[in-house]
Amino acid sequence: MSTAVADPRAERLANLWSRLSAQHVTLGAGCGCMTGGVSVSLEDFELDIADYLWAESERLGQAEVVAWLLQPGPIEQQVKPVMTLLTRLEEGEADEVVADWLLTRLARTLDSFAKLHGPSSI
Repeated sequence: MSTAVADPRAERLANLWSRLSAQHVTLGAGCGCMTGGVSVSLEDFELDIADYLWAESERLGQAEVVAWLLQPGPIEQQVKPVMTLLTRLEEGEADEVVADWLLTRLARTLDSFAKLHGPSSI
């Protein structure tokens, strides 16, 4: 059985998510630069990201990941589920297999958000 250890990737992603989730983006018909679009915070996608991780772990038969994600309760009832899971990973609450599975997917997702919506300093 793997032991739980803090993963430095979690700290990087937590810092990235903190910056990204505070930003607002404009959603329009095909282009974020259109006038009349809807402005949303990337934090509004937090539940969607957590739900994706949960659904993907279930689909791929990752029972340990599913159990870890649901430990604080159902995804839809968790407050700030992405930040919470990153904090838990940062504190070493997951074993190596669970942490690696989650951090690999979160890095892809958050790095993609940063490229699309983040300032050039990210």
